[in-house]
Amino acid sequence: MSFVPAGSFAMGSERSAVLQLWERYGWDHRWFDGQVGGTDWIGELLPHEVELDGFWMYRDPVTIGQFHRFMLATGYPAPVDIDVHGPWNSAWADGAPIPGSENLPVSSVSWDDAAAYCAWAGVRLPTEAEWEYAARGPAGSTFPWGEDWRPDACRSGEDTAGRPFTNYDEWRRWLNGGSSRRQTGGRFDRACWLGEHVAQLEGPTPAGRYPGDRSWCGVYGLAGQVREWCADWYDPNYYADSPRQNPRGPDGPRGTGPCRSLRGGAWLSTAHTSRGAQRLCYPPDSRDTNDHGFRPVAQPS
Repeated sequence: MSFVPAGSFAMGSERSAVLQLWERYGWDHRWFDGQVGGTDWIGELLPHEVELDGFWMYRDPVTIGQFHRFMLATGYPAPVDIDVHGPWNSAWADGAPIPGSENLPVSSVSWDDAAAYCAWAGVRLPTEAEWEYAARGPAGSTFPWGEDWRPDACRSGEDTAGRPFTNYDEWRRWLNGGSSRRQTGGRFDRACWLGEHVAQLEGPTPAGRYPGDRSWCGVYGLAGQVREWCADWYDPNYYADSPRQNPRGPDGPRGTGPCRSLRGGAWLSTAHTSRGAQRLCYPPDSRDTNDHGFRPVAQPS
């Protein structure tokens, strides 16, 4: 684990700063405004000062090997519950990891799976505030390593593809294997998102492969690899009444319904979703995506 010292920072983003970043990297601001796709970005647009106690955080996301030890000790099932199989989830066979996959981040895990592991290991999931502070630090950097996007510094979508993306549509076509199909409201076509093209991509890489994806406190992989579950229920309006000291999220489901918060970039992400301030959410019992993992924290003894 790495120790994250007590401190304060400005949690969240100014709208102008995020739009400036989008324009800098050629992304369509209509997606940001919810005209094309979703409104995931709205929840971060209220910067506010947060003070946190110190805590310990796993240096890397929980690996397949670590999760398998939990499975053996408790009888918990393997985290493979989707009907598309390729390199990104072929690390499991008959409920056990394939030899050589133990150092990969565990993925396709639900919030419930992550919470069960934490209860067994005597740790807990980080709050959104703790996660963002570990990623951005007191200075509030955009990415764990600083202000400029470096797709080769982390296991990002551009690193997976082996080339940069100049705009949203170019990334979407790559992700969908050349297709431009989308569901109503601009969401990805599910058959493409979990389809043959994505299934054949390499996926996450072993821990330690990207030393450049290091935050100010010595934590790795916050901008790439897998998105990470946080303890909080998700509420896009929570920042308006969040307490200053050690905020822990709403007491229960609010706003978007029964969703838990996710943070960080992943092996399919680009600059805008690899930012430390980016907020996402998903139903806590869902395993139906291939880029969700987790990274526990612990209080000082």
